Amino acid sequence: MTENAKLLGQDDVIKVNEQYKSFMPHTVFTTNDFISKLTSLINYNSFQEWMKNAMEADVLVSGKSWQKGKLVLRMEFIPDETPIESLLDEFRNKPNN
Repeated sequence: MTENAKLLGQDDVIKVNEQYKSFMPHTVFTTNDFISKLTSLINYNSFQEWMKNAMEADVLVSGKSWQKGKLVLRMEFIPDETPIESLLDEFRNKPNN
């Protein structure tokens, strides 16, 4: 996982640009809505199982040999920058000189 990445919960709300609207009917949706859309495109039972448990897999990375492990499906969010609220809180908590 990337250093700043955050795992999204099922009720977290996602807003995407209009260019991605072809996949979802709206530009604002929950993580759960997104997962539901994915499950409608993939065999539901196998997808639900994959969401609950890691899938046994072998991975071949270029220039290396096969490596056994587990494949986990998760959704991460990587913020572009520090939220405005955090910057304001930092300013508010700064001692007056």
